[in-house]
Formats: sequence, structure tokens, C-alpha cells
Amino acid sequence: MPEKAMNVSEKVQALQAALSRAAKRSPRRRFGALYDKLYRPDVLMAAWKAVRANKGGPGSDEESIAYIETEIGVEAFLQGIGSDLRAQRYRPKAVKRCWIPKPGKPEKRPLGIPVIRDRVVQAACKLVIEPIFETNFLACSYGFRPKRSAHMAIRQIQGAITFAKQTQVIDADISGFFDNVRQSTLLKLVARRISDPRVLKLIRGWLQAGVMEDGKYHASEGLGTPQGGVISPLLANIYLHSFDMMFRESGIPATLVRYADDLVILLWSNARKVLEAVQRMLARLGLTLNAAKTRIVSALDGFDFLGVHFRLCATHKRDAKLSRICRVWPSDRSMTRIRQRVRDVIGRRYSLSAEELIEELNPVLRGWHGYHAAVKPDRRRFLALRHFVENRLRIFLRRKYNDDTRGHRRVRGHRVAALGLYQFA
Repeated sequence: MPEKAMNVSEKVQALQAALSRAAKRSPRRRFGALYDKLYRPDVLMAAWKAVRANKGGPGSDEESIAYIETEIGVEAFLQGIGSDLRAQRYRPKAVKRCWIPKPGKPEKRPLGIPVIRDRVVQAACKLVIEPIFETNFLACSYGFRPKRSAHMAIRQIQGAITFAKQTQVIDADISGFFDNVRQSTLLKLVARRISDPRVLKLIRGWLQAGVMEDGKYHASEGLGTPQGGVISPLLANIYLHSFDMMFRESGIPATLVRYADDLVILLWSNARKVLEAVQRMLARLGLTLNAAKTRIVSALDGFDFLGVHFRLCATHKRDAKLSRICRVWPSDRSMTRIRQRVRDVIGRRYSLSAEELIEELNPVLRGWHGYHAAVKPDRRRFLALRHFVENRLRIFLRRKYNDDTRGHRRVRGHRVAALGLYQFA
């Protein structure tokens, strides 16, 4: 079984490599024979594994991953999708819309949940067309791309501030990006590289599928791409690639760092004029900046991006080659989120032992620490979080046993490590 899975992965990787090579050889080539690759068994199986790994909930048809595995069977499910695609009977269903809280903010944002069947087809389409568009995307784009990450974006910003001395910062926020994408413009941008009408019809169908909310159907009316769709991040990058190109061709002496619809621009001077130019570029795509959240700041005062706080600080080493460097540490918002997550996990579940709670806490702490530790931040906030977690455990144990000393005895010193709590490096 593992050998079969490896063969599937290798076949898909070989397909992607071939498409990537062809796209690099001919930067203006339009690919016209892609649809048949979407329903290849190896592509559908790889798409299913990607969807399953995300562990998303059911869409508007209420079919869950567990239901498909136990009641339908994965093989039969994928064969059905392949047959419908081959016969061109496949039609996307409306996306289920739910509202989720924005971490650290009072407002909520919409999340679209396509049915699992649509997610698999979207994942298959993404596997096939992504290597083609990747050859065109610029280095300033870091979000939701293979072999690129938030950590790379963070290091790029640090380098621009520390070594290039670009200390004026435009911290920009696009207003309702996913709700304001012009579908007609997006389809034209996709068609620059894809000429297969069947693939274009699929993408148009996903864009125009509409949403279901509280049992009511809402049409897309030519705008937006639902957040939550497997292919939405790729479509967002295709759309904003036009902005990246406009910025590069403008010749503005600045460093643009974009992560999906979030962007930062680092400059030496003229930040106000550059901001006005950026607004004009985005207007060509039907997009606007959020005036309340877009600002010009100095790196000396610091700013937040991707959960990290950046600030130009003086170096205190006697023989340092640089008098000032850009330091990073977890942002206030990131600290608020992880503290709330710790509170939610611990709660008032006094039937659990400290060891059981720690077993649930560790993946949360490990993931948060792994993200932030990768960019070698100032460690003081790690220590502050460690003290917070130990204090919450101490309060939990004191209340559980109705004993002021019980919590202190079990958590003080290095005993908390003996309980198995993840230790920050």
C-alpha cells in the first residue's frame, strides 16, 4: 500500500514538473489540453489526500469526509468524480457560508465551505494548473505558493530594513479583497495561460456557484471568490500578480513583500507618493485600500505583519558591524491569541488530570513556538508565555483540588517539565 501511494505521488510530481518545464520554455504559451489530466486516477487520489489532510467540515450537502470513507468508499467516490468529469456532467454546488471570528478582533469574516466533491475537483485543478502560473509569479509574492513561506517573507523584510536601510514602511490593507475580485477580469487573467475551454468553464462555475447561508441562496453577481475554496489562494495570486507586475514596471525604488492579500512596502523616501501610486494600481483591478488600516510608519516605531512585530533597534554589542538591526518578536495580537487558546484548552475541565490537559496543550504550544522560533526572535516573549502557561496550570490545579498549595507544589521549579509540558527552547 505505501509503495502504491508513493507511485501516485511520483506520477503527479512528474506531471507537474513536465508542465512547469513547458511553461518556462514558453512564457507566453497558452495550454490547451489540460482537462483530461484532471480526472487521471493518480491526480484525483492526490487531490483527495490533500483535501482529507485539511480536515475541513461538510459543505451544503452535509457529506463529511468520514461519511465518504465509511458509507461511499473513497475509490467509488473518486471513480464517480472521474466519470462525471470525463462526461462533462460535473457541476459545482453552492458554497456554504459561515462566519468565524477574526483573532483578536471583534468583527467576523466570512468563510466559504465547498462540498467535499468540489474541493477534490478544485484540488485536482490546482495540481495541474499551479505549475504553469508559478513560472510567471514574481519573487515578491510569498503566500500559498510551493517552496515559499511566511518565514521567507519575514526574512526579506528584515533584510530590507537592516541592510538596505529601507526604514519607511507602508503597511497596507486591501478592503474586502475576496469579496471584490472582478470575476471577468480574473477569468481573462487565467486565460492568458490556459486556453482549454473546459478548464475555464470549471473555474467560472466555481466563481459563479454562489453561497448558501441560513438556507438561502445568494448569487455571486460577478464579484468575489469564496474564502475557503481549495483553489481560491491560487486564484488570488493570479489576480494580484497583475499588481505585482504593475509595481515592478513602475520602477519605484522599494521592496514589495506580498503574502496573499496582505502587503508591506519598504522604502527610503517618498512613502506618501508611493502610497498614492499603489492606490491607482489597485484601482485598475477594482480594489481599494482600507484607509483605517493602511498607514505609513517608521521602522523605528515598529509594525506588525504575519503575526510578527518588526522594529529597528540599536545594537549593544561592542564590536558590532551594524549600529542598528531589525529585530522581530511575536506581535501583541499573536500573544493575545495564544493566551486565549491556552485558556480555552484548560477551561474548567476539572475531571481531567494535569497530564491530560498538558497532552492537549502541547500541540498548540509547539505549533505556535515553531512558527515564531524559525525567525530567531527576541526570546523574552517566549519566557512570558511560559510563565503564563505555568500560572494557568497552577490556577487550574488549585481550583481542582481546592488547595492553594497543591498547584504550587506540582508546577514550581522544573517539575512542570516532568509533567510533560512542552518546553520553549
